[in-house]
Amino acid sequence: MALPLWTFPPNWGSSFKETLDWLTDVLQSPSGAEQRRALRLAPRRSFSFEVLVSRAERTRFDLWAHVLGAQPLALPIWTDAQYLGAPVAAGSSAIVASTAGYDFAAGGLAALASDELSAWAQVEVDQVSAGGLTLASPILHSWPASTRLLPVRKAMLKPLPEPVRLTDELARASVSFELLEPSSWPAQLPTTLYRGKPVLESRPDESNDLTLGYERLTQRLDNQVGIPRITDTSGYGFVLQQHAWALWGRDEHTAFRSLLYGLRGRQAAIWVPTHAADLVAAGQVQGLTLQVQPCGYADIVNTGKARMGRQDIRIELVTGEALHRRITAAATEGTLEALALDQALPAGITASAITRISFMALCRLAEDSAEITHHTDADGLAKATLKFRGVRSDLEAAIA
Repeated sequence: MALPLWTFPPNWGSSFKETLDWLTDVLQSPSGAEQRRALRLAPRRSFSFEVLVSRAERTRFDLWAHVLGAQPLALPIWTDAQYLGAPVAAGSSAIVASTAGYDFAAGGLAALASDELSAWAQVEVDQVSAGGLTLASPILHSWPASTRLLPVRKAMLKPLPEPVRLTDELARASVSFELLEPSSWPAQLPTTLYRGKPVLESRPDESNDLTLGYERLTQRLDNQVGIPRITDTSGYGFVLQQHAWALWGRDEHTAFRSLLYGLRGRQAAIWVPTHAADLVAAGQVQGLTLQVQPCGYADIVNTGKARMGRQDIRIELVTGEALHRRITAAATEGTLEALALDQALPAGITASAITRISFMALCRLAEDSAEITHHTDADGLAKATLKFRGVRSDLEAAIA
């Protein structure tokens, strides 16, 4: 039995949010060592957006919520809509379309819609190939070129909408859907590796302010009478750092989604640079020694407290190349600070050839939930912000 098809389009003038929820079991010791286990093979996925309905559509929306609100339905994935370049004849069992980066699945559903969204047809997908879809049964009616094609997922309204009546013919409602089927996607972490772990090389979108904080593992002993005793059990400051994306075009959308699936919520670890000018090269660059403008690094390192999270750096060159090194020691040399590196820099590099030096910390996601705000469909603009939390890099190197 075919599921009722949701045909009320989103109001793109307001936010269209997609949320992916993983579930990670994190066991943490007082030293900061972690054992992390992914409890879901794929994330739970949900959508929330606003609809505007008028006249007969308002009445139909009311009947939908009243009669079908607690039943599974077929939800078009509006962000993956495309216009067909060729007509589809009645009786055809194939649709020529783009599938790379689209949410089509073999054994799943798809929908055809007229340009004005006045006519719809739901079809069952048998196979997905690079050139289009093979259907489980022939299409009953012909569809012209410029017909919309959308992937469809089984979903349920959650919670039931409460429309706001703007006039006697117009209403606005916020709707949320939870998908009732798994959403698989190819996982792909960055290919650049440092100490066996991938490096997040993409610069953050800085159109909004990003936060950078720290978390310490402290235990407080307080009898409410005397002075409380606070113990820093690990002795490390774990970075809490935001990283934002402005995604434009399907390729960037696809790569970001693959990154999310590669991170698997809070499970996988990745090197995250601050992408800020944390150190400024000055003076000489000779082999294992890099001189920088004074910032107090040598003084803090010599106290033995500036270790994890602030000993690995990303060195960006004017050529666009980036080098990743570990600081093994630091000392004050006249008016500059000298950093000893674990690997020599290539010969010929001068301070003027270095455009930025950023700290790097090995991190995992701070939360299992990731939200993507779509401003258009996936051929246009979407934004997302993730928060990363530092982990013990000295222990993670041994974890595959």
